[in-house]
Amino acid sequence: MGTKYVINVDLADIWAAPDRKKLLRTIAWGDEIAVTKITSAAIEVEAVVYVAQPEGSVVTEKTTGYIVPRKGMKIKPADVVVKPAQNDVLRVNFVDVQQGDGAVIESPDGKVILVDGGDNQMFARYLAGRFRNTSAAKPKDIDCILVTHGDADHFAGLVEIFKSEEHSEPRKRLFMRPHRVFHNGIVKRPSKKNKKTVPDRELLGATRETADGLYITGLEDNLLKVTDAQMNEPFLEWKTALAQYNKRQKIDFRRLQFGDDKAFEFFNDGALNIEVLGPNTVQVAGKPALKFLGKPPEGPRIGHESLEDTDLRSSGASASHTINGHSVVFKLNYGGFSYLFCGDLNDEASRFLARESNKGTINLRSEIFKVPHHGSADFSGAFVQAVSPIVSVVSSGDESARKEYIHPRATLMGALGKYSRVPEPLVLVTELVAFFTYEGAVLPADPRKAQKRGAFIGFSRAAFGMVKTRTNGSRLLVYTDSANVELKEAYAYELDESGQPQPAPVIRV
Repeated sequence: MGTKYVINVDLADIWAAPDRKKLLRTIAWGDEIAVTKITSAAIEVEAVVYVAQPEGSVVTEKTTGYIVPRKGMKIKPADVVVKPAQNDVLRVNFVDVQQGDGAVIESPDGKVILVDGGDNQMFARYLAGRFRNTSAAKPKDIDCILVTHGDADHFAGLVEIFKSEEHSEPRKRLFMRPHRVFHNGIVKRPSKKNKKTVPDRELLGATRETADGLYITGLEDNLLKVTDAQMNEPFLEWKTALAQYNKRQKIDFRRLQFGDDKAFEFFNDGALNIEVLGPNTVQVAGKPALKFLGKPPEGPRIGHESLEDTDLRSSGASASHTINGHSVVFKLNYGGFSYLFCGDLNDEASRFLARESNKGTINLRSEIFKVPHHGSADFSGAFVQAVSPIVSVVSSGDESARKEYIHPRATLMGALGKYSRVPEPLVLVTELVAFFTYEGAVLPADPRKAQKRGAFIGFSRAAFGMVKTRTNGSRLLVYTDSANVELKEAYAYELDESGQPQPAPVIRV
């Protein structure tokens, strides 16, 4: 058994032999590795490699590998790794879940926050590989699951984690024990009642009409206390999974709103902290309430405003725009670098935040921007300008006609570049950093479809569209994987004397 260490350079290549022949894989800053020997020339490690099987599946295998600094490098093998107690790297991975969102935040001391989870098994598969060898007796402790809002493409995939416990293949199982579940308080009701379509204004719980408009007053805290009849199908499945998780460890359920920073006391540690910037509630009849938002003008449109407060002209009461606009918005700070997570924040809601930023009541400026709503056209130029990102990550994947939303929109992508604070901003899209291998003509697995359609040209996924980031508060690494084991798209930044991020060379050993 090797001794656990943590990688202390941007990228570390693992070779099959000490002579740097046959590259097995590359691991990154902050990743754990089991070390069996450190010499003056190399580090011998227990490497985990991914091996493709004849039927197309990929399994992990352990083998001996070597990290060998190139000749001429000033870095010695002993400098490539540090003991876990010395690790100061925050890891944030944005996971390819096709249409939806899913991200994993891991603090230097091992705390884990899941942010959303897509609507299929892709997030569950990634987590099962990331946190291997869990069982009913040894579940993985998850410090917090944060669901930004109640659209299925942001949380239905979390149910797949629970279902994975019954998977026939152990490598695809993940047993977890969530300690906290945070959300925005809005629970979607069934869209049909007595075979009739329920009006939008009745889909999100109790409401109250005021002189300022319609407000949702039926905000929920503990999802287990919401009756089944008051939940649509995805929420009901999520409640069922949560009830089982709650038996393992009593879950702390919490509805988040602006200023709820203390909810993250379990995670915050000095320069590492989380600020909650939304949703913004008001008091209506003595209860916290969220305003019912309307439908925006038909789009996509050209001419998104910058800092001026123009008239959006939204109309009516739209349940979908309301639940999106009141997504949980939070800022993850670590030293000189900040991440801004926005769920599916839309134009109407983000204008409010942009105005507050202009007043100086909040600070939206962030180096890494998880772009709202998969790159939708429903965005505020003023909001993007207030964020002024260096790195923007769009989580999108229109994998079928049923889920075709033309994400990301051309206007949004242009705004990300225009309103960045640097001449060459990074704009990364999860589906665009995925890689596919041409497989040739294949027949559908279903015999009926095979007979009807015949063979078609097939592609298999060779690398998931994951965007990975690492920072210790003074340096930032952003990288993606390629299907070619030798290639990585990687960028680094360091803070200058004035505390501003500047491009830096990527250190690859």
